Amino acid sequence: MLRLVLLRVLAVVPALLGLALAAAVVARAGRDPAGRRHWAPCWPPLPATLALVVPALALGTGIGALLGVLGGAGAVLGGVGPAMPGFLLAAVFAATLAKAPVLLGLAALALPAAAQAATLAGRARAGAEDTILLAARGRGMDGSALLWRLTLPLGLSAAMGGLRSAVAGTVTAAVAVENLFGTGFSGAGRLFVEAARAGDTGMAVAALAGLCGLALLLGALGGALHGRIDPRARMA
Repeated sequence: MLRLVLLRVLAVVPALLGLALAAAVVARAGRDPAGRRHWAPCWPPLPATLALVVPALALGTGIGALLGVLGGAGAVLGGVGPAMPGFLLAAVFAATLAKAPVLLGLAALALPAAAQAATLAGRARAGAEDTILLAARGRGMDGSALLWRLTLPLGLSAAMGGLRSAVAGTVTAAVAVENLFGTGFSGAGRLFVEAARAGDTGMAVAALAGLCGLALLLGALGGALHGRIDPRARMA
């Protein structure tokens, strides 16, 4: 038990190192000619980006994993997922509707995450069909109990194992959403683009470092949850 706890703590260490590195880069590069640091106004927009990314990831991963283990629509979603990156969906939604609602921005982030989760969850179910799921059916487990206690946790665990790539795609798409959907979103992604347009390299680097640190943190948390959710770990 102690070993498992230590492994989960160590899984977050890379993210903490990433955040420390991001802070170092910001403090080093984010200075104007007068010597004033740029990093102070960079951190407040990060919670706004976090508030945009986390619900989209949670919703997309949960729904995608459920559809993936159920098959059917999940297989279709997983198949078309690579053809609809979040930044492209955000651009299409913003160009199609003059006043795109906030929910479309969240959908642009959640759909790619759902597609990846559906693919990974479907593979996890197929791999466990002749082992853990067959044994559970032999013990009389079936229907909703099998779905909620074994099949869905298996799918969610597999989705969490691949969350790093989903996080990277979602954070990248969040930059597009913040800049295409008007003033409804004003996070680090918007700050990065505005600083780059203004030629403010220090501020742009600071915002980019914050986004990278955020992606590393969320990816590491997903890795820590991967083993915790897997029902095979509890049965071992």
